Amino acid sequence: MGDGSGLAEAMLGIDGVRVTNVCEADGEVTIEVETTEPRSWCERCGCRAESQDRMWVDVRDLECFGRPTRLRIWKRRWRCREVLCVARTWTEPLGFLDAQVVLTRRTGAEACRRVGELARPVSQVADEFGVCWETVMNAVVEHGTPLVDDPNRVGAVRQLGVDETSFLRANRHHHTIYATGLVDLEARRLIDMVEGNAAADLRKWTANADPAWLAGIEVVATDLAQSFRAGLSPHLDHAIRVADPFHVVRVANRCCNAVRRRVQNQTLGHRGRKDDPLYKIRKLLLTGSERLNERGRDRMLLGRHCCVGRLGAGRSVLE
Repeated sequence: MGDGSGLAEAMLGIDGVRVTNVCEADGEVTIEVETTEPRSWCERCGCRAESQDRMWVDVRDLECFGRPTRLRIWKRRWRCREVLCVARTWTEPLGFLDAQVVLTRRTGAEACRRVGELARPVSQVADEFGVCWETVMNAVVEHGTPLVDDPNRVGAVRQLGVDETSFLRANRHHHTIYATGLVDLEARRLIDMVEGNAAADLRKWTANADPAWLAGIEVVATDLAQSFRAGLSPHLDHAIRVADPFHVVRVANRCCNAVRRRVQNQTLGHRGRKDDPLYKIRKLLLTGSERLNERGRDRMLLGRHCCVGRLGAGRSVLE
C-alpha cells in the first residue's frame, strides 16, 4: 500500500467493499462504498445469477475522528436467469449490517456496550449516533440477548440474593410496577431481572433455570416477604434460607420506634415534640453502637434517665 491503494479500505475495516468517495457536510462524514462481490448464485435453484442494477443504502457507522459517520453502500441487486425458478430478484446480503439494516453490526455492538456495560441512557446513545431511540434499543436487544443467554456468563453460584425494586412508579394509567433482581452475592454481580415481585414470578424463573445450576446454590438471601419464601419452593428447597441483614435491621428499628412512641405516650400523654427527651434521641436509638461516640452515648443515657424519672423509680423505659 505504498502508493495509497487500499489505504481507505484498510482504515474503514469492512471486507467486501471498496471506498469510492468521502465527504463531509453539516458536521457529518459520509463514506460512499460499493460492494465488490463479482458473482452470486440463486438460493432456490442454484443457477448463477446476473447483476440487474444497484441501489443506495444508507446506514450509520462508528464515529470517524469524533464525528458522526454515515455509510452509503452502492448495493447490488441480483436476478436469476432460470425461467422456471420462482426467485426473481434479491439484493445481496451483507454480513456487516444488522437485522434492521439501519446500523452496521459493529455500531450496534458498540451501542449495546454503551447502554449495557457503561450504563448510558438509550436516548443519549441515540443522539450520539444520530438515530432514534427504537433503533438503539433494538440493537441492545439484538446484541445483548445472546450475551445474557450465554450459560458461561454467570457460571456456578453458591450464594443467591433475591430482592425487589420499584421499576416504574405508579401513575393514572397503572400501579407501581416491580421487578425482582437475582444477584450472585459472592461475585456481586446481577444475574437476571424478573418482572413482578409475586411468588409465582420467582417460581417461574426457578422452574426455567437449569436444575444442575440450581443444585449448586447453597444459600439464598431474601427479605422477610412471604412471597419470596414461597417462590423459592420447590426448586430451591435444598438451599439454606437467610434474611437480608438490611431488612432484619429495618424490622428491629421499626420495633424500637414503636416502643419509643409507646413510652412517650405513657410518660407525657402526647406524641413526641422537639423538647421531649425521647424525641431528641430518636435517631441515636437507631444508630449502631460502633458509630456512637461518647457524646452520643451520654445523650442517650440522659434521655433514658429523664423518662425513668417521669415514669417513677424502679420502672424501665422498655416496659
